[in-house]
Amino acid sequence: MPGSRPELVPKALATGADALVLDLEDAVAESAKAEARAAVGAAVGACGDRGVFVRVNGLSTPHWEDDLRAVVRPGLTGVALPKLESADEIVRVAALLDELEQEADLPPGSVDIQALLETARAIHDAYALLRASPRVRSYFGGFARDGDVAHALGARWTRGGDESLYLRSKLLLDGRAAGVPFPVSGTWADVADVEGLAAFARQNRDLGYSGMYVIHPAHVAPVTAAFTPTDEELAWYRRVVDALDEAERAGAGAVAIDGVMIDRAMAARARSALSVRVGAA
Repeated sequence: MPGSRPELVPKALATGADALVLDLEDAVAESAKAEARAAVGAAVGACGDRGVFVRVNGLSTPHWEDDLRAVVRPGLTGVALPKLESADEIVRVAALLDELEQEADLPPGSVDIQALLETARAIHDAYALLRASPRVRSYFGGFARDGDVAHALGARWTRGGDESLYLRSKLLLDGRAAGVPFPVSGTWADVADVEGLAAFARQNRDLGYSGMYVIHPAHVAPVTAAFTPTDEELAWYRRVVDALDEAERAGAGAVAIDGVMIDRAMAARARSALSVRVGAA
């Protein structure tokens, strides 16, 4: 939500979203940057235990250092860095965060850097960027209608997402290879097209993303549904774990369930899904 609209924070908290992103970049006019910065700094600590990210201005602007100094305080989960071009930019932000955490009496390394991969160069070099700092624990690997990525690539948006499938797949692979645990995709600009949003969210989940950016309260529920395992999926995962445990006790390395062959790799996937579900609860 725009950092210049702090009155929207209670409404955003009421949506049930896992985290809020307070924006100091594109959603704030140049003349309102200073006022929005102060408002966002005050809002960071007022969101309870909800995750709070602040999208600061890019390193090509004169604002980013002031943004960081205003928002690094208790309650901040991380800073989202827009329009990245090089790993050096992440290193520079990480170095300043080291200083600001100490000044704010925060645990060292506690503030995340969420890399926003929105330029052709960043998309091409994503693996190197995402390995630049251990603070990079999430990143945006998505595509929005007529957004920064579409502009950078000259792509034409389609409802089915064919034009961005390779891009989202590449960024998902780069992030997993770099060891970043929370790849985030998005964004769906058509507020009224909830059906299209739900299909796009399911596609992102099927690819391997862990969540999505949303821009409207009505989009939280369908995205949450897409990324939440169903009761049937959880029951299947439990059957997989139980069956393989029993097979291994009997000296077997694989077992069939309902005609599907299950081995250790599938059991590992099942255990991972169950552990995430338990953690979210």
